[in-house]
Amino acid sequence: MSAKAAAGRRTNGFPMPRTTFRIAPLVFALTAAVSAAHAAPPASTPAATAAIAESTNAILQGDSQRAVTALRASPAAGFVDKDAVYRACMLARHGDAPVFATDAIADGFARQVLHDYQDYWWHAMKAPQQRAQLEAKLLATLRKRIGPDANDAKDMDALEPILQGQLLAHGYRAQLGRTLPLRELMMWRKQETRPWKVELPEGPYTVKVELLDDWVSRGWTSYGRCERGSAGGWATAEALYAVVPSYTEGLDSEAFRVVFLGHETQHFADQNAFPGMASWELEYRAKLVELAQAREVSAKRLGSFITAQGDDPDSPHTYANKRVVADLTAKLGAAPDKVSIERLQQAARDQLAEDTARRKAAAPGAEAVAR
Repeated sequence: MSAKAAAGRRTNGFPMPRTTFRIAPLVFALTAAVSAAHAAPPASTPAATAAIAESTNAILQGDSQRAVTALRASPAAGFVDKDAVYRACMLARHGDAPVFATDAIADGFARQVLHDYQDYWWHAMKAPQQRAQLEAKLLATLRKRIGPDANDAKDMDALEPILQGQLLAHGYRAQLGRTLPLRELMMWRKQETRPWKVELPEGPYTVKVELLDDWVSRGWTSYGRCERGSAGGWATAEALYAVVPSYTEGLDSEAFRVVFLGHETQHFADQNAFPGMASWELEYRAKLVELAQAREVSAKRLGSFITAQGDDPDSPHTYANKRVVADLTAKLGAAPDKVSIERLQQAARDQLAEDTARRKAAAPGAEAVAR
């Protein structure tokens, strides 16, 4: 999940973006498939597996009805174990009325705020064409919820620092802003700071990493997928933020080292070296880093890129996926999932280097990796 360097600001000791921040979460997107890189192959039918992939792609673009249509079109008998649970949950959650996942929150104010966001998410995913009106409704609801402190907040960007401060007073840290295409609310209770030296394809980079744990909301991409997956973290101009529960194999795993540290550190480096990059451009370069460095999780990550492609730059993960797959196919002369890991890694490194060269030529004086 990327945040443009110029957009970052600090409220109550942690960053509050004025405009958009990634993600991939790692939206983006980090899915359950990543954290289960060594798991046995699913027992569901190929049709069911394809329907799950299409539902994921649809949710990440903020379209729950397309997700439900894909799941309904595949026979229920083809979904096994956790896949059957997922299908049933998705059909119920995105049915005729909002379903709220807030019961675990003891604090009344925090629970009500999450309820407000989940109501907004549910309706915005059901009717994407009404996102602007639904965001305006969310603003009005939150102003009433917060009270007099929010009287002068004319838009969400003005209200969010106030809301963030009130949540902190109730014991909850929060990341707000926007994970395209929707307004975001991620909430957790524990946070630890560590320095980390990360080896990127274009050189080493030392970053500050915030390890976030004890979660109560992992954002709209998690809610929309019945908690099957969520953002694995995000980057600001000051630090990287890791959603610790996303990395079930631990912080020494390749999923953490590559999918989080490599991906998000590339965002961090790019925001400093090439200010003003579009969100999809940040994602494009970070996804190339993943493919350049991954081995154990390479097939899973590449598979997620292939099955979640889109044409809308406002859905930066799916749009970047399409560009990555197309550019690597052209470079390799073959589909990326049909070549060896070694060839794929080299092609990804070369593509990243070529993209860097183009950017440096367009902006003389830029450093590929600003250490």
